[in-house]
Amino acid sequence: MLSLAAALLIGGCSSGTGVEKNQFEVGDKVSTYWFDFTVDQVETADFFGSYTAREGCRLAVCHLTIKNTFDEDVPMGWADFILQWESTGEDAGSSGEMEGAYTLPQYTQDQFLDEYTLEKGGQREGLLVFEVPQGVSRAALVFQELYADGENASQYTEGSAYYVWMEL
Repeated sequence: MLSLAAALLIGGCSSGTGVEKNQFEVGDKVSTYWFDFTVDQVETADFFGSYTAREGCRLAVCHLTIKNTFDEDVPMGWADFILQWESTGEDAGSSGEMEGAYTLPQYTQDQFLDEYTLEKGGQREGLLVFEVPQGVSRAALVFQELYADGENASQYTEGSAYYVWMEL
C-alpha cells in the first residue's frame, strides 16, 4: 500500500534534502508518480454519518477525485493522505510545528474504502473525513510519495510531498 510515514508528516513538515514540497489549493489538479488527484470541495461539520466529532473538535470533509496515471493497478488505503495544520496548543507559539490526523474509518458509502485498488486508467471519487480541533482554520491535505527500497518493504525512499491547502 502507498503509505505516509507517520513520524515524518505528523511530527513535522521537514522532508529532507532533495524532496520537493509542492503547494496547491482546493480545485487544483495534483500529479503524483502514480495518480492525479483533485480536492474538489471541503466542508466542515459536527457529525458525519453515525460519527459525532469529539468535544472541542469538528470534522473536515474533503471530496476527492483520483485518477490512476500509472501503467499498473495502484493499491490505496486509509494512510495515503493525512490532514496537517499548524499546532494550536498553548506551547505552540510561532514554532511552526505541525499536527496531523489520518482519515476516519468508513462510516458511509460516500467515503473511500479503508483499502481499495485504483485500477489502471481508472478514476474514483469519494470523501475523506478528518477530525480537527475547533481552532484550526487552515490545513493541508498531504500525500507523500514513498518508494520501497529493493526487497525490504519496511524501508522507503521519500519522493515528492504534495500539500493541498484549504480554509476550514
